[in-house]
Amino acid sequence: MRTTRNDSDPASVVDRISSIVETFRDAGPLTLSEVTRRTGMPRSTAHRLLEQLTATHWLARDRNTYELGARAYEVGQWALSQNRLRIAALPVLNRLAHTTGMTVHLANLEGDSVFYVDRIPGSTPLRLPTRVGARLPAHVTGIGKVMLANRPWESVTEDLQGPMRAVTQFSVSNLEQLSSELKRTRERGVAIDRQETLLGIGCVAASIGPADHFYGNRSAISLCGPVQEMNFKQLGGVVRVAARDVWDACVTNDLQQDVSHASGR
Repeated sequence: MRTTRNDSDPASVVDRISSIVETFRDAGPLTLSEVTRRTGMPRSTAHRLLEQLTATHWLARDRNTYELGARAYEVGQWALSQNRLRIAALPVLNRLAHTTGMTVHLANLEGDSVFYVDRIPGSTPLRLPTRVGARLPAHVTGIGKVMLANRPWESVTEDLQGPMRAVTQFSVSNLEQLSSELKRTRERGVAIDRQETLLGIGCVAASIGPADHFYGNRSAISLCGPVQEMNFKQLGGVVRVAARDVWDACVTNDLQQDVSHASGR
């Protein structure tokens, strides 16, 4: 039985297109040679796919370089505008940022990393590596640790690929430290980040929904600010209430959609 793929195999095409598009993550304009080197594709294959993506506006070309095109930005905006969790959470996130003056995050857990779905700045501008669409190692962030704490330990260790990278001298950097930190997180009901992601910055985070639910294992919110201004105990209660409000909004939205589907709308 034939099991090898060729260039026309749909799955192979999807894999290669995804590889090319992902090459532009956190990268400026790239030449054909740079794309070939980063993806490991044959030069002719990379060139053909780059030209096809340019023709359909997923990429844009300027002389000898390529970069993400208008279609990529459009789809990104569609994803944000149609994200049910973000839609339900946005009023709560805005209110939380306004009342606390701190930066608020909404994020999902994807494997061993945190994917930031939204960020609402507080009254004090902060230079954070947490723009919408950014990823960070889950074990060094409060918002990541609170989601990891809701998962079985076996699942956590399976998703951690390679050595645990410390971002600052305060970061969790081995499985023993992580296990202890997740235990404390479960006991408190919130996760705390004291300069683990960025020096001078503290965060407190709570998961959305119970641990055995889709959102509880996958989504959370956090408050971030200058570490010396963080009253972690007080803010832990505030972020837990906000997370519960987001959960209630998600449940309400899901019920409304179930009713709409049942009525044939």
